[in-house]
Amino acid sequence: MEKKEDNQTISTTEHLSRQKVSRIDFEILVNFYEICKKKKISEREVAFLMGKVNKYFSEILNPFFKEHIKTEYLDILPAIASTGIRKIIPNDVAPKETIDIRGTHIRETDKYSEVDYYKFTVTYKDGTTRNYRWKIKVTKGSRSKVNPELLEILKKLISRHYFHKPKFALNIYIILKSRFKNAFSPLELQIALSKLTNKSVDPEFALQEGVDNMRITYSKILNETEKFLEHCQDHRIWISRYIPINTSEGQFFIWYEDSDENDKLLTSIDGNVLLPSSIEELLTLLRSNDGIFKAPVNLEGWLSGMEGLLPTVSVTYSPKEIIDGFEADSVSLDTLTDFVNFYNLIGDLGCQDEMFAELLDLREAGELRNVWDYYCDNHLFKARKHKGLSFDRMKLIVDFRELVGRFEEFFRVNLQ
Repeated sequence: MEKKEDNQTISTTEHLSRQKVSRIDFEILVNFYEICKKKKISEREVAFLMGKVNKYFSEILNPFFKEHIKTEYLDILPAIASTGIRKIIPNDVAPKETIDIRGTHIRETDKYSEVDYYKFTVTYKDGTTRNYRWKIKVTKGSRSKVNPELLEILKKLISRHYFHKPKFALNIYIILKSRFKNAFSPLELQIALSKLTNKSVDPEFALQEGVDNMRITYSKILNETEKFLEHCQDHRIWISRYIPINTSEGQFFIWYEDSDENDKLLTSIDGNVLLPSSIEELLTLLRSNDGIFKAPVNLEGWLSGMEGLLPTVSVTYSPKEIIDGFEADSVSLDTLTDFVNFYNLIGDLGCQDEMFAELLDLREAGELRNVWDYYCDNHLFKARKHKGLSFDRMKLIVDFRELVGRFEEFFRVNLQ
């Protein structure tokens, strides 16, 4: 081993050898390395997408080192390289076949970078040989700029609860790649996530790193409200609030996904929607039951898992606010969203039992349906050709009041 210093560059040379190396492990590494080089995916980016520290893959690439890509990571290599599994894992290698490796490892370092050169020869069991040259460069001390567009996209994903469950870097990258056609590199994603995990930069969108099966994950630091809503999401049961059209006093009900995967409102055995005047009263009713209602399949787990959580409302429905919004000079997106949420709630109740079926006919009144279609085309499904919002406001409000009135007839608490 020899060292020399030239213009502040330190070079270290090692002559190394390794015998009886698994050929299949080596071939996987070679194939994957070459594909990544062609696609200009760096070793650091590979390590990031694998959920590892920056030098993880660079260390695996050392042909004289005993480490190899672990079996549990083989399934994710095609996704990282955007290729088929057969281009990475060969099918023409004999079981337990081995190779020998000998050559040199040269490392050159300065204050800007660290470069590894591997020059080595592989000898196969039939005596044939093949030469390889690998170069791996790691830049030191560089500060990369955050892509502001990508940062805003990640913030939107955070606000839409995408990070309420821990996510692997690879899954985040695949989502971005499918929606934005390779607009962002893995390195840009790593830099943006690094900024968001700096909790002092933007606390509202702060992420935290975790570990799942030895891989790094990213998840939002949830506040008390978000923790409870995530608990609701896990059990598919939510607390909703309804403000009757002629009062300002809110009442509370349960909206849940049934075992048949249909969305429903919790009703009493005789068909009335259970609607206590407080969350505490609602929870007491749910815990006691006494044969008043048929419990959702996940109710017991939802109730028992509430310890330490602060129960809160997921959605508030206020017909009066919706009407006020339609009477304004211009109809806001918030008003349209509130209207569609209520429209869908009517549909859930109307579909869950024949006794509510007439609600489905009432909500099909011309102007109501037109506004719902407009929202879906322009904001939900993003139609190619956007249509303008045109409707008879007076007729819509009359139809909407009729729908609300009939809907409220079903909102009765019956504890007898």
